[in-house]
Amino acid sequence: MFHVGENIVRAYEMMTVLRPDLGGEEELNTTIETIQGYIKAQGGEVASTEQGAPWGRRKLAYPIDDYTEGFYFLTHFSLNADRVTEVERHLKLAPQILRYLLIRDETKR
Repeated sequence: MFHVGENIVRAYEMMTVLRPDLGGEEELNTTIETIQGYIKAQGGEVASTEQGAPWGRRKLAYPIDDYTEGFYFLTHFSLNADRVTEVERHLKLAPQILRYLLIRDETKR
């Protein structure tokens, strides 16, 4: 955690599950770039995105919106704590996203 003016910048980790019926690798990459754009638009900095093994296309533990599989990817980023809500608002509205989990990365203190 570090301070920028009055704002607290924290490290976050986000697991995102995308619909498995996205058109292919190009559409998948475009969707990931769009999600990274949500973070950057709020002044965040994306440190890394992991979409290869062990992530990628996997079976869901239970069906979500009639899908039994999803495409998983992990993102590490830093962002002002007061801007997280705005990023989450965009994530909730994105039709390509089945689920996401965004947590503070306590290992990056």
